[in-house]
Amino acid sequence: MSEEKKSNQTNEDDLVNQFMNEENEVKQETQQNEDEGIKLNKKSKFNIKMIAITAVAGVLCLGIGFSVGKDAGRKLPATSKNYSSKVIATVGDTKITEKDLEKKMEPLFYINGKKQLTDEEIKTYEESMTNYITTTEVLYLEAKKDKLDATKEEIEAEYKNLMESMSQNFTITEEEYLKEFKLSKEDIQKDLKKELIASKYMEQSTQVSDKEVKNYYDKNKDEFLKVRASHILISNKDDNGKAVSEEQKKKNKEKAQEILKKAQSGGDFASLAQEYSQDGSASNGGDLNFFARGQMVEPFEKVAFALKSGEISKDIVESEFGYHIIKKTDEKQDDFDTVKEELKTKLSYSKQSNLLDNLSEKYNVNIKNE
Repeated sequence: MSEEKKSNQTNEDDLVNQFMNEENEVKQETQQNEDEGIKLNKKSKFNIKMIAITAVAGVLCLGIGFSVGKDAGRKLPATSKNYSSKVIATVGDTKITEKDLEKKMEPLFYINGKKQLTDEEIKTYEESMTNYITTTEVLYLEAKKDKLDATKEEIEAEYKNLMESMSQNFTITEEEYLKEFKLSKEDIQKDLKKELIASKYMEQSTQVSDKEVKNYYDKNKDEFLKVRASHILISNKDDNGKAVSEEQKKKNKEKAQEILKKAQSGGDFASLAQEYSQDGSASNGGDLNFFARGQMVEPFEKVAFALKSGEISKDIVESEFGYHIIKKTDEKQDDFDTVKEELKTKLSYSKQSNLLDNLSEKYNVNIKNE
Protein backbone atom coordinates (compact mmCIF):
# COMPACT_ATOMS: atom_id res chain seq x y z
CA MET A 1 0.00 0.00 0.00
CA SER A 2 1.39 3.40 -0.94
CA GLU A 3 2.10 6.05 1.71
CA GLU A 4 -0.67 8.20 0.20
CA LYS A 5 -3.21 5.40 0.49
CA LYS A 6 -2.09 4.65 4.03
CA SER A 7 -2.67 8.29 4.91
CA ASN A 8 -6.12 8.28 3.32
CA GLN A 9 -7.02 5.08 5.17
CA THR A 10 -5.97 6.67 8.46
CA ASN A 11 -8.01 9.82 7.87
CA GLU A 12 -11.09 7.86 6.93
CA ASP A 13 -10.82 5.52 9.89
CA ASP A 14 -10.33 8.49 12.23
CA LEU A 15 -13.52 10.17 11.03
CA VAL A 16 -15.67 7.07 11.34
CA ASN A 17 -14.19 6.23 14.73
CA GLN A 18 -14.84 9.77 15.94
CA PHE A 19 -18.52 9.27 15.25
CA MET A 20 -18.60 6.20 17.51
CA ASN A 21 -16.17 7.37 20.19
CA GLU A 22 -18.80 8.40 22.71
CA GLU A 23 -20.33 4.93 22.72
CA ASN A 24 -16.91 3.31 23.15
CA GLU A 25 -15.92 5.70 25.95
CA VAL A 26 -19.09 4.89 27.85
CA LYS A 27 -18.42 1.16 27.54
CA GLN A 28 -14.81 1.57 28.67
CA GLU A 29 -15.76 3.83 31.56
CA THR A 30 -18.46 1.41 32.68
CA GLN A 31 -15.93 -1.44 32.74
CA GLN A 32 -13.42 0.71 34.61
CA ASN A 33 -16.05 1.66 37.18
CA GLU A 34 -16.91 -2.00 37.72
CA ASP A 35 -13.22 -2.77 38.20
CA GLU A 36 -12.82 0.01 40.75
CA GLY A 37 -16.06 -1.05 42.42
CA ILE A 38 -17.06 2.43 43.51
CA LYS A 39 -17.35 5.09 40.79
CA LEU A 40 -20.63 5.96 39.19
CA ASN A 41 -21.02 6.05 35.40
CA LYS A 42 -22.05 9.67 34.88
CA LYS A 43 -21.81 9.81 31.08
CA SER A 44 -24.99 9.61 29.07
CA LYS A 45 -25.26 7.55 25.90
CA PHE A 46 -24.08 9.18 22.67
CA ASN A 47 -25.71 12.61 22.88
CA ILE A 48 -26.65 13.84 19.44
CA LYS A 49 -27.75 17.14 20.94
CA MET A 50 -24.14 18.15 21.43
CA ILE A 51 -23.33 17.67 17.76
CA ALA A 52 -25.76 20.34 16.64
CA ILE A 53 -23.52 23.17 17.78
CA THR A 54 -20.15 21.64 16.98
CA ALA A 55 -20.54 20.07 13.55
CA VAL A 56 -22.20 20.60 10.21
CA ALA A 57 -23.92 17.43 9.06
CA GLY A 58 -22.79 17.97 5.51
CA VAL A 59 -19.17 17.73 6.60
CA LEU A 60 -19.71 14.93 9.07
CA CYS A 61 -22.10 12.78 7.08
CA LEU A 62 -21.70 13.62 3.41
CA GLY A 63 -18.06 14.55 3.62
CA ILE A 64 -16.59 11.30 4.84
CA GLY A 65 -14.18 9.61 2.46
CA PHE A 66 -14.90 7.38 -0.46
CA SER A 67 -11.59 6.02 -1.68
CA VAL A 68 -11.73 2.81 0.38
CA GLY A 69 -15.13 1.80 -0.96
CA LYS A 70 -14.21 3.14 -4.37
CA ASP A 71 -11.02 1.09 -4.55
CA ALA A 72 -12.65 -2.04 -3.16
CA GLY A 73 -15.64 -1.79 -5.48
CA ARG A 74 -17.67 -3.79 -3.02
CA LYS A 75 -21.40 -4.07 -2.46
CA LEU A 76 -22.59 -1.54 0.10
CA PRO A 77 -24.42 -2.71 3.21
CA ALA A 78 -26.60 0.38 2.74
CA THR A 79 -27.84 -0.73 -0.67
CA SER A 80 -28.39 -4.28 0.48
CA LYS A 81 -30.63 -3.03 3.27
CA ASN A 82 -33.14 -1.58 0.82
CA TYR A 83 -34.32 1.57 2.56
CA SER A 84 -37.94 2.32 1.75
CA SER A 85 -40.26 5.33 1.79
CA LYS A 86 -41.48 4.37 5.25
CA VAL A 87 -41.88 7.32 7.64
CA ILE A 88 -39.44 6.95 10.55
CA ALA A 89 -39.97 10.33 12.23
CA THR A 90 -42.13 13.43 12.11
CA VAL A 91 -41.47 17.03 13.07
CA GLY A 92 -44.85 18.69 13.11
CA ASP A 93 -46.22 18.11 9.63
CA THR A 94 -42.79 17.28 8.19
CA LYS A 95 -42.24 13.58 7.50
CA ILE A 96 -38.80 12.00 7.53
CA THR A 97 -38.52 8.73 5.64
CA GLU A 98 -35.98 5.94 5.39
CA LYS A 99 -34.96 7.43 2.05
CA ASP A 100 -34.04 10.68 3.83
CA LEU A 101 -32.00 8.67 6.29
CA GLU A 102 -30.32 6.73 3.48
CA LYS A 103 -28.84 9.95 2.06
CA LYS A 104 -27.00 10.47 5.32
CA MET A 105 -26.17 6.82 5.87
CA GLU A 106 -24.66 5.69 2.57
CA PRO A 107 -21.43 7.70 2.87
CA LEU A 108 -20.95 6.31 6.36
CA PHE A 109 -21.36 2.78 5.08
CA TYR A 110 -19.22 3.50 2.06
CA ILE A 111 -16.20 4.56 4.07
CA ASN A 112 -16.06 1.18 5.80
CA GLY A 113 -14.78 -0.37 2.60
CA LYS A 114 -14.85 -4.15 2.83
CA LYS A 115 -15.92 -4.16 6.47
CA GLN A 116 -19.41 -5.48 7.11
CA LEU A 117 -20.99 -3.51 9.94
CA THR A 118 -22.89 -5.39 12.61
CA ASP A 119 -26.62 -4.85 13.08
CA GLU A 120 -25.84 -3.10 16.37
CA GLU A 121 -23.41 -0.68 14.71
CA ILE A 122 -25.87 0.08 11.92
CA LYS A 123 -28.67 0.68 14.42
CA THR A 124 -26.48 3.07 16.41
CA TYR A 125 -25.65 5.05 13.28
CA GLU A 126 -29.29 5.16 12.24
CA GLU A 127 -30.55 6.30 15.63
CA SER A 128 -27.92 9.02 15.80
CA MET A 129 -28.65 10.22 12.28
CA THR A 130 -32.39 10.26 12.83
CA ASN A 131 -31.89 12.33 15.97
CA TYR A 132 -29.57 14.62 14.08
CA ILE A 133 -32.10 15.20 11.30
CA THR A 134 -34.93 16.00 13.71
CA THR A 135 -32.67 18.20 15.84
CA THR A 136 -31.54 20.19 12.84
CA GLU A 137 -35.13 20.58 11.68
CA VAL A 138 -36.49 22.02 14.95
CA LEU A 139 -33.54 24.39 15.29
CA TYR A 140 -33.98 25.53 11.71
CA LEU A 141 -37.72 26.15 12.14
CA GLU A 142 -37.14 28.21 15.28
CA ALA A 143 -34.24 30.08 13.67
CA LYS A 144 -36.44 31.14 10.77
CA LYS A 145 -38.87 32.69 13.25
CA ASP A 146 -35.97 34.80 14.50
CA LYS A 147 -35.19 35.67 10.88
CA LEU A 148 -31.75 34.07 11.04
CA ASP A 149 -30.19 33.28 7.69
CA ALA A 150 -26.96 32.14 6.10
CA THR A 151 -25.35 34.29 3.45
CA LYS A 152 -24.33 33.01 0.03
CA GLU A 153 -20.73 33.63 1.03
CA GLU A 154 -21.06 31.47 4.16
CA ILE A 155 -22.71 28.64 2.25
CA GLU A 156 -20.17 28.82 -0.55
CA ALA A 157 -17.34 28.80 1.99
CA GLU A 158 -18.73 25.66 3.65
CA TYR A 159 -19.16 23.98 0.29
CA LYS A 160 -15.64 24.92 -0.73
CA ASN A 161 -14.21 23.56 2.55
CA LEU A 162 -16.10 20.32 2.03
CA MET A 163 -14.79 19.81 -1.49
CA GLU A 164 -11.25 20.75 -0.55
CA SER A 165 -11.41 18.21 2.26
CA MET A 166 -12.54 15.56 -0.20
CA SER A 167 -9.71 16.37 -2.54
CA GLN A 168 -6.98 16.53 0.11
CA ASN A 169 -7.98 13.64 2.34
CA PHE A 170 -9.78 11.22 0.08
CA THR A 171 -8.44 11.83 -3.42
CA ILE A 172 -11.86 12.33 -4.94
CA THR A 173 -12.77 15.27 -7.14
CA GLU A 174 -15.89 17.38 -6.83
CA GLU A 175 -17.25 15.80 -10.00
CA GLU A 176 -16.63 12.26 -8.70
CA TYR A 177 -18.17 13.15 -5.36
CA LEU A 178 -21.39 14.46 -6.89
CA LYS A 179 -21.63 11.59 -9.33
CA GLU A 180 -21.03 8.89 -6.73
CA PHE A 181 -24.05 9.91 -4.66
CA LYS A 182 -26.20 11.35 -7.41
CA LEU A 183 -26.07 14.82 -5.88
CA SER A 184 -25.85 18.30 -7.27
CA LYS A 185 -24.03 21.29 -5.85
CA GLU A 186 -27.45 22.80 -5.15
CA ASP A 187 -28.53 19.71 -3.19
CA ILE A 188 -25.55 19.95 -0.88
CA GLN A 189 -25.74 23.70 -0.48
CA LYS A 190 -29.41 23.42 0.48
CA ASP A 191 -28.51 21.06 3.32
CA LEU A 192 -25.53 23.17 4.33
CA LYS A 193 -27.71 26.28 4.52
CA LYS A 194 -30.22 24.63 6.82
CA GLU A 195 -27.48 23.26 9.04
CA LEU A 196 -25.65 26.58 9.21
CA ILE A 197 -28.83 28.37 10.23
CA ALA A 198 -29.62 25.71 12.83
CA SER A 199 -26.12 25.94 14.27
CA LYS A 200 -26.30 29.73 14.40
CA TYR A 201 -29.53 29.56 16.35
CA MET A 202 -28.16 26.97 18.76
CA GLU A 203 -25.01 28.99 19.39
CA GLN A 204 -26.90 32.26 19.78
CA SER A 205 -29.47 30.78 22.15
CA THR A 206 -27.12 28.87 24.44
CA GLN A 207 -24.30 31.34 25.03
CA VAL A 208 -23.22 31.66 28.66
CA SER A 209 -21.81 34.92 29.99
CA ASP A 210 -18.96 35.20 32.50
CA LYS A 211 -21.46 36.73 34.91
CA GLU A 212 -23.74 33.68 34.67
CA VAL A 213 -20.79 31.38 35.35
CA LYS A 214 -19.67 33.41 38.39
CA ASN A 215 -23.19 33.56 39.80
CA TYR A 216 -23.53 29.80 39.48
CA TYR A 217 -20.15 29.21 41.13
CA ASP A 218 -20.93 31.51 44.06
CA LYS A 219 -24.31 29.86 44.69
CA ASN A 220 -23.06 26.30 44.33
CA LYS A 221 -19.60 26.26 45.90
CA ASP A 222 -20.31 22.91 47.51
CA GLU A 223 -20.21 21.38 44.02
CA PHE A 224 -16.55 22.35 43.71
CA LEU A 225 -15.40 20.78 46.95
CA LYS A 226 -13.34 17.68 46.25
CA VAL A 227 -12.37 14.94 48.64
CA ARG A 228 -9.47 12.52 48.41
CA ALA A 229 -10.01 9.14 49.99
CA SER A 230 -8.65 5.64 50.12
CA HIS A 231 -10.71 2.53 50.69
CA ILE A 232 -10.51 -1.18 51.27
CA LEU A 233 -13.24 -3.11 49.48
CA ILE A 234 -14.44 -6.58 50.35
CA SER A 235 -16.50 -7.37 47.28
CA ASN A 236 -19.90 -9.00 47.39
CA LYS A 237 -19.61 -10.06 43.76
CA ASP A 238 -17.93 -13.14 42.39
CA ASP A 239 -15.44 -13.29 39.51
CA ASN A 240 -18.34 -13.21 37.02
CA GLY A 241 -19.86 -10.10 38.55
CA LYS A 242 -22.76 -11.96 40.16
CA ALA A 243 -23.89 -11.43 43.76
CA VAL A 244 -22.44 -13.87 46.26
CA SER A 245 -24.64 -15.98 48.51
CA GLU A 246 -26.04 -14.62 51.78
CA GLU A 247 -23.75 -16.98 53.66
CA GLN A 248 -20.67 -15.63 51.83
CA LYS A 249 -21.91 -12.09 52.31
CA LYS A 250 -22.02 -12.67 56.07
CA LYS A 251 -18.43 -13.97 56.02
CA ASN A 252 -17.35 -10.92 53.95
CA LYS A 253 -18.89 -8.60 56.52
CA GLU A 254 -17.03 -10.30 59.34
CA LYS A 255 -13.79 -10.05 57.38
CA ALA A 256 -14.34 -6.36 56.68
CA GLN A 257 -14.99 -5.72 60.39
CA GLU A 258 -11.73 -7.44 61.31
CA ILE A 259 -9.78 -5.31 58.82
CA LEU A 260 -11.49 -2.17 60.12
CA LYS A 261 -10.27 -2.96 63.65
CA LYS A 262 -6.71 -3.34 62.34
CA ALA A 263 -6.92 0.03 60.57
CA GLN A 264 -8.38 1.78 63.60
CA SER A 265 -5.71 0.23 65.83
CA GLY A 266 -2.95 1.97 63.88
CA GLY A 267 -2.34 -0.49 61.08
CA ASP A 268 -0.93 1.07 57.91
CA PHE A 269 -3.98 1.71 55.75
CA ALA A 270 -2.15 1.51 52.42
CA SER A 271 -0.58 -1.82 53.35
CA LEU A 272 -3.93 -3.19 54.48
CA ALA A 273 -5.50 -2.09 51.21
CA GLN A 274 -2.78 -3.76 49.19
CA GLU A 275 -3.26 -6.97 51.15
CA TYR A 276 -7.04 -7.17 51.38
CA SER A 277 -8.83 -4.80 48.99
CA GLN A 278 -10.59 -6.52 46.11
CA ASP A 279 -10.63 -3.81 43.48
CA GLY A 280 -8.34 -1.98 41.08
CA SER A 281 -7.19 0.60 43.63
CA ALA A 282 -5.50 -2.02 45.84
CA SER A 283 -2.16 -1.68 44.07
CA ASN A 284 -2.20 2.05 44.91
CA GLY A 285 -2.90 1.41 48.57
CA GLY A 286 -6.61 2.00 48.04
CA ASP A 287 -6.11 5.59 46.84
CA LEU A 288 -9.05 6.88 44.76
CA ASN A 289 -7.58 10.35 44.19
CA PHE A 290 -9.81 13.45 44.36
CA PHE A 291 -13.51 13.24 43.50
CA ALA A 292 -16.46 15.60 43.62
CA ARG A 293 -20.01 15.00 44.76
CA GLY A 294 -22.00 12.80 42.42
CA GLN A 295 -19.01 10.77 41.27
CA MET A 296 -19.27 7.98 43.81
CA VAL A 297 -22.11 5.73 44.93
CA GLU A 298 -24.21 7.47 47.57
CA PRO A 299 -23.36 5.45 50.73
CA PHE A 300 -19.63 5.85 50.03
CA GLU A 301 -19.89 9.54 49.17
CA LYS A 302 -21.95 10.38 52.26
CA VAL A 303 -19.32 8.99 54.61
CA ALA A 304 -16.27 10.24 52.69
CA PHE A 305 -17.47 13.85 52.69
CA ALA A 306 -18.45 13.69 56.38
CA LEU A 307 -15.04 12.50 57.58
CA LYS A 308 -12.22 14.79 58.65
CA SER A 309 -8.89 14.56 56.83
CA GLY A 310 -6.93 11.61 58.18
CA GLU A 311 -10.01 10.04 59.77
CA ILE A 312 -11.14 6.46 59.15
CA SER A 313 -14.82 5.53 59.01
CA LYS A 314 -16.16 4.33 62.37
CA ASP A 315 -18.08 1.47 60.74
CA ILE A 316 -17.85 -0.47 57.52
CA VAL A 317 -19.91 1.05 54.71
CA GLU A 318 -22.09 -1.17 52.55
CA SER A 319 -22.76 -0.34 48.90
CA GLU A 320 -23.94 -2.29 45.89
CA PHE A 321 -20.32 -3.38 45.40
CA GLY A 322 -19.61 -4.72 48.87
CA TYR A 323 -18.18 -3.54 52.19
CA HIS A 324 -15.91 -0.48 52.30
CA ILE A 325 -13.49 0.77 54.90
CA ILE A 326 -12.87 4.43 54.11
CA LYS A 327 -10.09 6.83 55.00
CA LYS A 328 -10.32 10.48 54.04
CA THR A 329 -6.86 11.75 53.17
CA ASP A 330 -7.39 15.29 51.88
CA GLU A 331 -9.86 17.83 50.53
CA LYS A 332 -9.67 20.93 48.37
CA GLN A 333 -11.93 23.61 46.93
CA ASP A 334 -11.48 24.31 43.22
CA ASP A 335 -11.22 28.07 42.75
CA PHE A 336 -13.28 29.92 40.16
CA ASP A 337 -10.50 30.40 37.62
CA THR A 338 -9.76 26.67 37.68
CA VAL A 339 -13.32 25.62 36.84
CA LYS A 340 -14.51 28.64 34.84
CA GLU A 341 -14.15 27.26 31.30
CA GLU A 342 -15.33 23.77 32.19
CA LEU A 343 -18.32 25.24 34.03
CA LYS A 344 -19.14 27.51 31.12
CA THR A 345 -19.22 24.47 28.82
CA LYS A 346 -21.37 22.57 31.30
CA LEU A 347 -23.89 25.41 31.57
CA SER A 348 -23.96 25.81 27.79
CA TYR A 349 -24.64 22.08 27.36
CA SER A 350 -27.41 22.35 29.93
CA LYS A 351 -28.96 25.21 27.95
CA GLN A 352 -28.65 23.19 24.75
CA SER A 353 -30.35 20.19 26.30
CA ASN A 354 -33.20 22.27 27.72
CA LEU A 355 -33.61 24.16 24.45
CA LEU A 356 -33.84 20.98 22.38
CA ASP A 357 -36.20 19.33 24.83
CA ASN A 358 -38.49 22.35 24.64
CA LEU A 359 -38.32 22.56 20.86
CA SER A 360 -38.93 18.83 20.48
CA GLU A 361 -42.10 19.25 22.51
CA LYS A 362 -43.09 22.45 20.74
CA TYR A 363 -42.77 20.90 17.27
CA ASN A 364 -44.13 17.53 18.37
CA VAL A 365 -41.09 15.48 17.36
CA ASN A 366 -42.00 11.82 17.08
CA ILE A 367 -39.35 9.20 16.29
CA LYS A 368 -40.99 5.92 15.46
CA ASN A 369 -39.18 3.03 17.11
CA GLU A 370 -39.79 -0.37 15.61
